[in-house]
Amino acid sequence: MTRNINIAGLVVDSKTLLPIEAAGIYWTDETLLGKTDVRGYFKISLSFMADGEMRFKLKIIKKGYNNIMQSEHWGNLPGDTKALMYFGLDKGSGSNSFSKLVNKVIGDLDYHITLEHFDQVKIARTFDNKLSAAKAGNQDVLVKVDDKPYIVNETGWIAISSDKDSILINKKQLVIADKINGIVKRKSIKWMTPLDAKNTKLAIYTK
Repeated sequence: MTRNINIAGLVVDSKTLLPIEAAGIYWTDETLLGKTDVRGYFKISLSFMADGEMRFKLKIIKKGYNNIMQSEHWGNLPGDTKALMYFGLDKGSGSNSFSKLVNKVIGDLDYHITLEHFDQVKIARTFDNKLSAAKAGNQDVLVKVDDKPYIVNETGWIAISSDKDSILINKKQLVIADKINGIVKRKSIKWMTPLDAKNTKLAIYTK
């Protein structure tokens, strides 16, 4: 029994989020599956002839941009399935490439559905870019994006309600958020977690 994965999506500039035309989408074996149109839109189909888990790689290539290689490991799905995938290519301008999978899709994989789901990707990506800008050139733990405070480490972030929130460091030192940049460097944070305590909303661990 042949199973098909039908994928549609967009390829955009990771910094401007504008569409990239004529980007090539290649399968694991370098087979060209399709190219984007002037809207950055593509639609491809992958066929699997044997039962078992479905593994594949997609390589996105566009001259002038860094390539993306996306590895996917899907389960042993019984029949045809569909998904949306979004790729952001970078030119080495400091805005990192990205990929986003949306595997719960209702309706046809047409351009309008693809664009509708991309709105959420754009919101998240715009925030990521602003957060990266706030972290650039410093080791701050408390940063602000659109005047809202966030506690960040090298890989993640947690929103707090105010820069006057209390933060517990290593289970022993309680610090007001707006003082933490003078006490802890971002690179020293091992992990962090929200707390449900009345006056303390976050815990940070550096060891």
